Amino acid sequence: MLSLNLVVRAVIVHEHKLLVTALDDGKRPLFYTLLGGHLHLGESLLECVKREVDEEIGLQTVPSKLLYIVENYFARETERLHEIGYYFLCHPAQPVAGELLDLLDPNFEEWISPELMSGDELRASEFQPSALKELLARDLAAKFAEGPKLVVINELPGDVEAESGIYRL
Repeated sequence: MLSLNLVVRAVIVHEHKLLVTALDDGKRPLFYTLLGGHLHLGESLLECVKREVDEEIGLQTVPSKLLYIVENYFARETERLHEIGYYFLCHPAQPVAGELLDLLDPNFEEWISPELMSGDELRASEFQPSALKELLARDLAAKFAEGPKLVVINELPGDVEAESGIYRL
């Protein structure tokens, strides 16, 4: 049986680089991902992405565009998950003067360790979900000009019928 996760992720760009976080929870090898987290019942997607970024790095943001809906089927330890993620392009609520990383207040209790990555650095990293690396790098280079996309990642073939792929909405 699958468990359902509803999450949001913030795609934040600063000086042509993506803001990511290194996660090292001791349960699995270090990997990189976007900031964000679980949707609370009764919370809007936009409020959730703003709350998550504020909780994780102390940055007030303004979501400006839905980039991806990511439907991800995967296993973690003994759990099998069906995760639906809403990925928003977000901008700092106030202009950033100087280095963005110097302005952040990472929540180390949540294993948050922010970094800025170019598209090439992203491609070479242990980014999760790995199926998004190339798409994010390409869209970063294109300044996220295209409309939203549905991204289906099925790491449970045979158990789940969904076909992996990228679809324009």
